[in-house]
Amino acid sequence: MRGALAALAAVLALVGLGAAPAGDPDVPERYISVDEAKALLDLKQRVSFLDVRSPEQFDELHIAGAHNMFLREFPRRLAEISRTDFVVLY
Repeated sequence: MRGALAALAAVLALVGLGAAPAGDPDVPERYISVDEAKALLDLKQRVSFLDVRSPEQFDELHIAGAHNMFLREFPRRLAEISRTDFVVLY
């Protein structure tokens, strides 16, 4: 779990280096820290982790229980994403 959280921290750090999306999203979206993600788990919140990296990267290391949904696949796989859970992309 510690290694997976470190991987999540690295991805979130890299994402933070890029520009934030412009305009109002169709869904509420915000960037969260690793500590905030861990707090959700500690509070037993319903959280779905979606690993948006390639399947090969996912196979190397991922958060336990995470699902792999390569970013390019999102448009055709939106129906698979929970509408009730707090969804974390990394």
